[in-house]
Amino acid sequence: MNKWLAAGGVVVLVLLLLLWREMAPTEATTTPVKPHAQPAVALAPLGTTQEPAAAHTAALPEITAPVAPVDTKPAKLDPRTDEFFYKFDELIPKVLTRNAAKCYEGRHGQLHRNQKLSLRYKVQVVDGEVKIHDVTIKESTLGDSALETCFIQAVQRSTWKDDELPDVGIDDELVLRPERGMKKYWQDNIDYVGAEAPKL
Repeated sequence: MNKWLAAGGVVVLVLLLLLWREMAPTEATTTPVKPHAQPAVALAPLGTTQEPAAAHTAALPEITAPVAPVDTKPAKLDPRTDEFFYKFDELIPKVLTRNAAKCYEGRHGQLHRNQKLSLRYKVQVVDGEVKIHDVTIKESTLGDSALETCFIQAVQRSTWKDDELPDVGIDDELVLRPERGMKKYWQDNIDYVGAEAPKL
């Protein structure tokens, strides 16, 4: 029984010692934690003059964080989708015909409606930039070499940019019928009904 009393007395003494330690005043003061932990700045007591703010801020370390560049380019289209077909396969003949139509301005009615020029060409897309190259004649019933040359040059100079297009290279063909397929791209028709070809 005496052993238990001695053990209980020791426990009580330890508890009293801990309680006394907790109640004793502490010398250290705590500073509240601020968001985005910034260096503490000592404030002058009220009624005293303060140094200019620049003197305090000059001692602060400069905090610089690298800013990641924001990618504003749209996602590339999948060549197997309908959207790619509309923005590429279906668009190219319209743009090339519209550009070639400038060669036939002022000559309306000089050719038969079935006369045509069939061209072979390569289209290359690199980083969204569409370019036409290697334009050759497959067949021509125009009978006008100057007009054929103008059509070829207009097609070959065609270029535009579409950041959604993936990098591709395709061989394709184009049939130009000045009195049929080009009529909607003639300037006098555009002035009358408005432009149908997309403006790039």
